[in-house]
Amino acid sequence: MQTDSKYLKLNKSEFLYLVVEDLAPSVSQMITLRLATVHSEEEIRSAFRHIMDLYPKLRTIVEPTLFSQRLKVISDEIHINALFDDAFKIKRDLPFDSQAFKDYQNEFLNESFTLQQALPIKIRFLPEENILLISVHHMTCDGVGWINMVSSLMAHLNGKETVAQSLEDPSMVPGVFQKPYITAPIQVFKSWKLLSAENKKTAQDKIISPAETKTDFIGSVSMKHRYLQNELADLKPKAKSMGYSLNIYFLTALARSFFDRYGEEHGDTVSIRLSYDLRTYFEKDAPVFGNYVTTSILRAYRKDMESPQRMMENLQSQLTTAIDRLKHKKLSYPWLLDKAFTLVGKKLYSLGILAGKRKGTIPVPTIHFSTVGSLDFLNKAGEAAKVKDVIATVPTFGMFMTLCNIDGVFNVNLSYPSAEFSDDKMESFIGEFDQELGSLASLKSETVTETTEREATTA
Repeated sequence: MQTDSKYLKLNKSEFLYLVVEDLAPSVSQMITLRLATVHSEEEIRSAFRHIMDLYPKLRTIVEPTLFSQRLKVISDEIHINALFDDAFKIKRDLPFDSQAFKDYQNEFLNESFTLQQALPIKIRFLPEENILLISVHHMTCDGVGWINMVSSLMAHLNGKETVAQSLEDPSMVPGVFQKPYITAPIQVFKSWKLLSAENKKTAQDKIISPAETKTDFIGSVSMKHRYLQNELADLKPKAKSMGYSLNIYFLTALARSFFDRYGEEHGDTVSIRLSYDLRTYFEKDAPVFGNYVTTSILRAYRKDMESPQRMMENLQSQLTTAIDRLKHKKLSYPWLLDKAFTLVGKKLYSLGILAGKRKGTIPVPTIHFSTVGSLDFLNKAGEAAKVKDVIATVPTFGMFMTLCNIDGVFNVNLSYPSAEFSDDKMESFIGEFDQELGSLASLKSETVTETTEREATTA
């Protein structure tokens, strides 16, 4: 959907990110882009300035209205150039494998935005390392959005023609409600019944909370990164041998890693939040940039530790149900509930979040897991510019793990609140997850005969 207005309303996700921006050091998505090719400072600067022209939402500032907030698209070239000069900086003497680089990554991840005076994107180029650090405020786009942006960047660096994006309507309604919209009340009622039944079914679950310390504030975030020893060529046959997709294999290994680390006194359920791209379910004119993601919770149970196959079957059943609800647009009630919170205004919304944090009533899953998937397509634009690696990081209230691969090599990035988790335990958790990935297939039940691979995709 397109709009000709130079102003954009905020959808319910974007409003939430704007509210949290006042409570947390930062609400950004940080992408560490390691280039396999050498580029000059001017080439990278010019390429990113071109990206600003392609994506209007990168040229916005927040503007208060009488009762809310909106985005104003800047069209004046002099103004854009001045803001871009502040957004694009060169950094030196930070070798990729050094502690100094890791410290700067954490610092950059937590660097706040001044959204009423500055662009919602910051770029740091490390010419000696051929590394780009890109911090995009989450209010501007989701994971699908930044992947599209990086794809445009690589195409431009390879001399390919790139198409400017129209200013898109931020509404999520086409991905949430079925037409005709006059039936929306019935859709909301049916969605409420589904959610109520699910809440009743899971009410007695004791969710494992891995935080070592509980805090009553929203503080800075730390991150740990690791290349997995298990590569795509190793894991895909293992997943297939167990009759499930690689996605389910990852989820099962992740859940088992928590059960191995946290005993029965910590709980009997691992809750895993997954993200899904609503663009897939727009009937037409699906947007490219912006925030159009929803989530669901999958649950793994300790009682299934003796049978990995049963845990996989359970997770697959839940994932199939979640995707079915997306396809048939049965998630309107929780979406509408979130939307209603935006009506109370930014100040009251933020006070509600702080109160929930202090009382421990904000529902934080055991972990949020995002499978970015293969990014090999970024290297199909040509030989002049190639990507060696992409590391995605998102700050959140709990543990957030991203997983992606290039050329069959997986990298994992784990972010977490600094005050609630210790660095060494988070680093060792990634190692335990990697080990579980390697050993899971050997635990396959001898009674299993199902070998059909089930495919399901998350955003």
